[in-house]
Amino acid sequence: MEDGVSEYSKLIGRVGVFVAILFCSSLTPQVYALEESTGFGGSNAIAVHQLGQTGEGVNVGLILYRNVRTTHEAFKDANGTTHAFNYDFTGDGNSILDHDTHVAGIISSRGGTAHPNDVGVAPGADIHCARVISDANDISWYWLRDALKELVETRNCRVIVTGFDLISIDPNGNSIWTILYDYYAYQDGAIFANAAGNEYTDVNIFGDAYNGITTGGLRLTDVNNQFDYRRIGYATGSGPTTDGRRKPDITAPSESQTVPTSSSNTAWATVGSGRGETSYSMPHTAGAAALLFGLADDTPGPNDNRSEVIKAVLVNSTMPNVKNKAGASTNPADSNNTWNQDRGYGRLDALRAYQTLNTNEVAPDVNIVQERGWAFGTLAQGESNVYTISVTVRCRLLTTLTWQRRMEWIDKKPRNYLLEPDEIYAHLADLDMTVYDPNEPNPIFSEALYNLNPSDNLEKCDILLTSPGDYTVVIDNNSTNGESADYGFAFELHPVPLGDLPPFDYIVNYSDLSSLTTDWLSESSDLDLLLVPNGIVDFADFAKLADSWLQSDPLYCQP
Repeated sequence: MEDGVSEYSKLIGRVGVFVAILFCSSLTPQVYALEESTGFGGSNAIAVHQLGQTGEGVNVGLILYRNVRTTHEAFKDANGTTHAFNYDFTGDGNSILDHDTHVAGIISSRGGTAHPNDVGVAPGADIHCARVISDANDISWYWLRDALKELVETRNCRVIVTGFDLISIDPNGNSIWTILYDYYAYQDGAIFANAAGNEYTDVNIFGDAYNGITTGGLRLTDVNNQFDYRRIGYATGSGPTTDGRRKPDITAPSESQTVPTSSSNTAWATVGSGRGETSYSMPHTAGAAALLFGLADDTPGPNDNRSEVIKAVLVNSTMPNVKNKAGASTNPADSNNTWNQDRGYGRLDALRAYQTLNTNEVAPDVNIVQERGWAFGTLAQGESNVYTISVTVRCRLLTTLTWQRRMEWIDKKPRNYLLEPDEIYAHLADLDMTVYDPNEPNPIFSEALYNLNPSDNLEKCDILLTSPGDYTVVIDNNSTNGESADYGFAFELHPVPLGDLPPFDYIVNYSDLSSLTTDWLSESSDLDLLLVPNGIVDFADFAKLADSWLQSDPLYCQP
């Protein structure tokens, strides 16, 4: 907590809006829209809609510069009823703005007469928009507190999005602004979809929050005239935070999205540039979280709606094959590069996240045979849980552990029963994830082995497994301050092309054929074990390689 936070001057912040440029770059095809950014080459939300999940019944709260045009056709259902609502906490009254209408549209647009396919990530969700920036471009901590209380506690918003950042404040996770966000995320279990910001080299307030999901912005790329989101926008904030934590967490589409705008009830515009404006990426994260909450509402399980679980699932399901700001590969197949300062852990994939959450909860001390899954647990200091995952074929093991910074409110004397900025205290447990190969005594993944920051409250492992067996994931609470913690855990056994032979490049091509012919008729080659284990490299192995000829793994193969 900052010293002197009760000074009024520190309760008023200057605001930087994530500037939205109405822009289509020369790279962009003539027809590009919200449909493409939510498709397979973007956040992959359309595939979840096709499974019947739209986030219906989930409330999403927006903390905004102004307000949304709630009468726009994009927010109305077939009966003409709007699903967007405005609130003002500045005293200056509601005032609609293009930028804020765009943000809401990416989350929950239901399309329009001339734009039937420009549907948001969670078109069934309701939007509740709170204005907290005055006409003088000031924000009060108390306005923000009151807005969060209204949205989270009264309006039951389970996802919160912020459409601006605060400048000239150290984003080290301990400002009164970030503390407030982490408090509501912890107390009410909401997912805070925070932006990395558009300051080029830094993750800004509120992207430095421990308990939120920080999102960077992606620009379009062209591979063989196939356009998708595979490169970081050049202005999106890079990590780590000033205190060394690994943020951003994920990235999502930003450039060239067709969205509702505020000039009329039927007006649309294409927004977002190669800068990767995070105003247009973080709504994808918010919408994906709403889809997962919607799925959890439809299941009988008690824990799949936990914010720790949803965060773990979203991060574990990302697509890491994303280029950095300079357009260079981030080498995602190298397990040392699981996190990257530009792309975080990778591009949001709503479908893979949905598939992971739509499984049975796994339990410790039980042999796990499913290919993906999740868990929720609680560990006191000194306790451990062990998950045993059965691996039968060569694959990549992806595991993610996340927990929240515990936030405590102590109402100081004289008590007024109202949250004040110097009354919130942060406590962080020290959880660690360690992965063991059944044939090796030493871990193949650990905090020390991969030089992770012990202040992070998220750890992800992405490692190639070449031998079958029962792999163990140990989650320890190594706190020395008595802290216990709830955690979310997600995992996936990701298959790789069967014919891809050492040195692995995640595509079956002439390099693999050359390896095979070099060991032709060998009785001692490990290649036989990777193809058809019959004791010799022969035509059976050749046939298996031919079956997968030119297959590639899009998560790791560099185009």
